[in-house]
Amino acid sequence: MTATHALGWALVHSLWQCALAAVALALLLAIVPAPWARLRYALATATLVLTLALPITTAVRVGEASPATPGNGLATSAVASPPASDARPAARTALPEGATVEQETPRGYTPTSPAIAALRLASRIRTALEPVLPWIVALWLAGVLVLSARLAWGWIATRRLGAMGTRPAPVACMEALERLAARLRVSRPVRVLESAIVQVPAVLGWVRPVILLPASALTGLTPLQLDALLAHELAHVRRYDYLVNLIQSVIETLLFYHPAVWWISGRMRQEREHCCDDLAVAACGDAHFYAAALLGMERLRVTAPTLALTAAGGSLMDRVRRLVTPAPAEILPRWTAGVIAVTLVVAIGGGSRLVRASGESAAADRPSAFVAPDDARTAPDTVLRHPAPARPLAERWDWARHQAQQLGGRSFWVGYSVHPPAGGARGGGDSAGADDIALLFHFREREGRPPVLQHVQPTSFLLPVDFGGAPLLWLGPADDRASLAQLQALFAAAPTTDLKEDLIAGVGLHGSSDAVVSLLGRWLAGDARASVRAEAAEWLGHRPTPAAVHELARAARADPDEDVRQEAAEALRHNALPAATDSLIALARAVDDPEARREAVEELDHKGDPRATAALIAIARDDRDADVQHEAVEALGAIRDGSGVRAVIDFAHSHPNPDVRSSAVGTLAQAAAPDVALAVLKDVAYHDRDRHVQRKAVEELKRVDDDRVIAALVEIARHHPIRDVRREALKRLGDLETPDSATAALLEGIASEGSDADLQRDAVEALGHLPGAQALAGLARLARTHRSAEVRREAIERYAKAAAPESARLLLTERLENDRSPSVQAEAIEGLTKLPNQLGLAAVSEAARAHPNRDVRAEARRRLAERP
Repeated sequence: MTATHALGWALVHSLWQCALAAVALALLLAIVPAPWARLRYALATATLVLTLALPITTAVRVGEASPATPGNGLATSAVASPPASDARPAARTALPEGATVEQETPRGYTPTSPAIAALRLASRIRTALEPVLPWIVALWLAGVLVLSARLAWGWIATRRLGAMGTRPAPVACMEALERLAARLRVSRPVRVLESAIVQVPAVLGWVRPVILLPASALTGLTPLQLDALLAHELAHVRRYDYLVNLIQSVIETLLFYHPAVWWISGRMRQEREHCCDDLAVAACGDAHFYAAALLGMERLRVTAPTLALTAAGGSLMDRVRRLVTPAPAEILPRWTAGVIAVTLVVAIGGGSRLVRASGESAAADRPSAFVAPDDARTAPDTVLRHPAPARPLAERWDWARHQAQQLGGRSFWVGYSVHPPAGGARGGGDSAGADDIALLFHFREREGRPPVLQHVQPTSFLLPVDFGGAPLLWLGPADDRASLAQLQALFAAAPTTDLKEDLIAGVGLHGSSDAVVSLLGRWLAGDARASVRAEAAEWLGHRPTPAAVHELARAARADPDEDVRQEAAEALRHNALPAATDSLIALARAVDDPEARREAVEELDHKGDPRATAALIAIARDDRDADVQHEAVEALGAIRDGSGVRAVIDFAHSHPNPDVRSSAVGTLAQAAAPDVALAVLKDVAYHDRDRHVQRKAVEELKRVDDDRVIAALVEIARHHPIRDVRREALKRLGDLETPDSATAALLEGIASEGSDADLQRDAVEALGHLPGAQALAGLARLARTHRSAEVRREAIERYAKAAAPESARLLLTERLENDRSPSVQAEAIEGLTKLPNQLGLAAVSEAARAHPNRDVRAEARRRLAERP
């Protein structure tokens, strides 16, 4: 069988294989709720990888097939000569004495007439397709070449985005990026650049990621909206989505001919955006505000190159609807997404099936569930069952090692069953309950040395397992005490950290809480790697016992690794025992390490316990570390029943630390009712003794969902006694982007009156952010008539950014010709050169040739020379 024919058959078979994978994904996505984005993304990713693995596996298998077995997998001799006896061929010429053997070949199979007819039909189809296989491969290669060129263009365009028309982003954006990166735990260095090409935020690269911010977004979005979108892009960086997107594009190129693959890939991209939305909401703290930021960005949307990840990905309305719709509780643990994803890959990929047996005879034959007769590559080639499953597990384990030596293979599996934590009464004999857990251990012999553990597979009897054709030595059921002793011995000898973590997962699946907690507690307190200790802490969190709380509290307080401390504190949050709440309170109040106290405080707001609220109030009032106090204030605002808001209001008015008062002010805007937040923030803006807190209160006013916010900001902008606070109010009026004509008139009036140039420029800047003709008309009047050249210059700059290109050209040309200030004329020249489609170059060229001011002519020539 040539490679061309093998590839051709793989392409033909992929038509139904990928379609089946898509149907399975559709069924799973119909079951999994939309808010569970991580699980849905894992399922879509696993299915897309599977669509590539299936044709590759088919090509390999067909290529290795003998001439007697055609490439379509049907033996033509089966039609002429069906099996005539009940004999089952032995898998080995000699078997160990006393072992029970189970083979996967069906007994007494004789094709019926429909079976023969199906074989003949398949043979005719194979005969008809055989001559056209080279053409199928040729067409596929041509398509791959075309799509590869498209992919290469996307890569080149993406590289150009990061290299052309960029400059460092404003300092405020860089500071926001550092703050959000710390909050999202992004440890890699990330650059942020302002781009004149892109029109929506985008992230490029995964080794040295770069976030591109469009110039229009820096002026068209409020700082908080921009923070929310930066958080979205940082979420892509944290998840290595750029690399995943590149691999995804390669799979799309190879399987371009299959609509199901494009559908699966589209769902994967959609769920990826949902995952990043969730992380961004966690960073900015308000799903409705983040949804508003997405809607504000929609007007900036354009098509981005394939390899660039942008905040505009996915269906905007679906994303907004998902964000503002209350989400059902995610009752599954985080690792469930990975388990289900791996299960999907193996299940559809033709792995061996763990089917439920029916009746007592099937219960006695439980290991047969591991056999997959239709796929000898993934099923065990032999299943040996221990003849006396009531014997001690250690004795049966030694029997399995001895049988593996007699079989002579270099690879084998040992397995037994245990009862899970929620299991009922323990059964006797050799039967296993349908909900039992199978613990499977893969050993391999290397260069004559004793077999070494390679893989641990905890699974259910309803889930598939890939045995790779190696034999399975099945030991039957095991009690928790013996099983945990065996796992402890394997843990001590495990050569890798990954194996130790898998063994911890196996321990966590046992039903005996006391024994499991004792063993996990020893490992958590031991000297294993931090990732192993963190895994033990996570599994301890599933055991609501006092002993588990004790071990977790000790680790959260004293473990030398920050990740382990954080995992232990998070596990205490999920523990429903009152002792877990007491432990978190003790950690938050008494631990010397401020980071450990902060982590404990962060988890307390989830408890919904009056004791937790009282502890947070005390911590916010008198903790010796300001960051811990800030965390306590935020936690009080996040308590779901609103019981912490009263304390936050008190702290905003009276806390002795101005930084904590600022934190309380920021928390109030989201936590309190709009009318309450408006009243408190306005009061703080006028009466706090620190002007920085006053400015913070004014800044947070724009986040309050109340129609009276505009009036409050207007009043502060006109009448507040402190200049910096008035300027802050002007900025926030611009951030609101209200089309209210009265607000535009007010800002124009402030820009025209008085002698404070900074305040006047702030008013012009705010006016430039407002939508509508009234704001544009005000900017035009200020650009023509204001007595200050600096204010006229600011007005020209804002008008050029906000107005239509033709209107901007007319005003800029008029100011270039008639304004008396060289700085204003220079600003007009700069604005004209930036207009799209070279709309302003004629006016600049005329100024370079004939303007009466020599400096203006020089500036025009310089701008023309700088153009590419």
